[in-house]
Amino acid sequence: MGYAGGVPREMVVPVIGTLLRMKGTDENESRCVALSGEVGKETRCTIYAQRPSPCREFNPYAALGIGDEACTRARRRHGLPPLEENQATSASSLA
Repeated sequence: MGYAGGVPREMVVPVIGTLLRMKGTDENESRCVALSGEVGKETRCTIYAQRPSPCREFNPYAALGIGDEACTRARRRHGLPPLEENQATSASSLA
């Protein structure tokens, strides 16, 4: 059985009170337990339909003027450049 939104219990750890965190996101080299694939090549969320609210709020399309800096910071941590408009447009057409 999952938590609110359907996130599987085995994929989360308690933080405080009702606040939960996805396993792997509190490590020095953060990698969510639900992330499959190789960063910088091809990745996907294995629980996309049940992803938690922080993931639903995360917007990778900052290059289109509809996102924030979170995507750029995440990409920078993995040695990747910020998304350019043509990359974001291509990715959004796949969704």
